[in-house]
Amino acid sequence: MQTHDEAGQFVTADVAEPMQRSRWPTRWMAALLATLALLGVWLLARNHPYVDTDAMYYRAMANGETVMKPFAFRVLDPAAVHMFARATGRSTVEGFLVVGLLSEWVLLYGVLCPVLERRQDTWLVVVLLLLPFWLRNFTNYFLPDLLHAALCIVYLSLLRRQWWVWAAAIMPLMFLTRESTVLLAVIAVPVLWRLAGKRPALWQLAGAVVGMAVSKFAARHALGNQHNINDTLYLIGKIPWNLSRNVFGITLWTNTLHPVAPIRIWDVPHWMPMGAIHQIGYCSFDWTYQLSTLAQLLTSFGLGSCVAACLIWRTSLRKLLPREEAYLCIAAIYGAATFLMAPVLGAAQTRLFDYGWPLFLVYLPAMIPRIWRSWPIWTILALVGLHLIVAWLDLIGGALFHLDLVRESAVLAGCNLVAAWLLFNTAPGTQRLPSLK
Repeated sequence: MQTHDEAGQFVTADVAEPMQRSRWPTRWMAALLATLALLGVWLLARNHPYVDTDAMYYRAMANGETVMKPFAFRVLDPAAVHMFARATGRSTVEGFLVVGLLSEWVLLYGVLCPVLERRQDTWLVVVLLLLPFWLRNFTNYFLPDLLHAALCIVYLSLLRRQWWVWAAAIMPLMFLTRESTVLLAVIAVPVLWRLAGKRPALWQLAGAVVGMAVSKFAARHALGNQHNINDTLYLIGKIPWNLSRNVFGITLWTNTLHPVAPIRIWDVPHWMPMGAIHQIGYCSFDWTYQLSTLAQLLTSFGLGSCVAACLIWRTSLRKLLPREEAYLCIAAIYGAATFLMAPVLGAAQTRLFDYGWPLFLVYLPAMIPRIWRSWPIWTILALVGLHLIVAWLDLIGGALFHLDLVRESAVLAGCNLVAAWLLFNTAPGTQRLPSLK
């Protein structure tokens, strides 16, 4: 491994040092930490339940009812819950909890194991475990997000081991959990074609085709969406709708979906294939949507977005996307794409920003020890402190410090600016935090 200590510069290394010790103690340690973390999350979450408004559709599917699209495409989670309820005689509510617990454990284990397998910088485990992402993600266990994340970490782990066929077999399961898996397939196929060869890429393509086919088949009897328009048009229409509100602060309006009173309305021409939508309009400008988007972008993964921006600004693409590790390239590109697309995907932006976890929980923990080496301990401690403040401010800022959205955004921006200054201007030192053993 080659590194250099030059003031004001990143210290880079092309390939991480391989582990020489047996992997089994590491795996047992990852399993233990995942179990303890899951226990802590469950103890915190059970007294503060949260039921998303979309949960009713998945509970209905678990009870054997027919629901509308696009929820009807996401059949795997409700089907697993239904099977659990029939096999055990327990309620579907308990079934969702069991599937959520198992999924959270798999995700925790899959994130922690690669970090623990590296001898250096295993202190990153502490940084990862203290993220509120785990609590926030688990409280949505009625939604398919947890199961999809568990399947996705399994998929990335199989790619890491170059088990291409087994990875392709996971692809249809992910499509049956969330149809947005198509984005992962669109990224994985060309990346593998370029870095791993045609055969691995073709296996993933086959898995994606099968996944799309079985997803369509599973939803063949589903009800139409709330606008009664073509499924593709429905998904395309979500982009300008959410972009207008979350980025530009202007809420659009239709006769089928009217969150607030409009200030201007137009009739839709009869020749346009808009289903039940006969009128469109827009509502008054509200700057709080824009500020909320910024705050959630900055706080979702602590300093993750700041660190990622610094990496992109100061590091060459060749080092950012190592050819020898295609799974890291896929995790980085897919995670970044889903993270940046969050404002155009829906209203629940905190949950949508969380979809970018492959970038922050898989890619960055692997790359940070290669890019930053031998930083002074005070710098590391300062960054970790800022990271925890940023990560938890959204949850505790209002309750403990009575911060409104403006003050919260100001604190988040300030912490990120200080962190960026440290990352760009602190010269690498000779001391490092010790590894966890």
